Amino acid sequence: STTRSSVSGGACSQRMRFVLNAKKLPFDEVKLNLLEGDQLKSDYLKLNPNGVVPTLDHDGAIVTDSTVITEYLD
Repeated sequence: STTRSSVSGGACSQRMRFVLNAKKLPFDEVKLNLLEGDQLKSDYLKLNPNGVVPTLDHDGAIVTDSTVITEYLD
């Protein structure tokens, strides 16, 4: 399975990284620069139309809220 996370340096992204690491789940991390507007670029908006971070892509299943991501990973 492939897990990709799109993150920034914020608390919600840190929460997702913490859970992924605590559960020893392998993942690829895509860092977004919010100041440069990476979250508003068309490629990212295809994954997350709200343009917010974090976003988790697990084999095509897209989860976009950090609380829901945490529940999903459980």
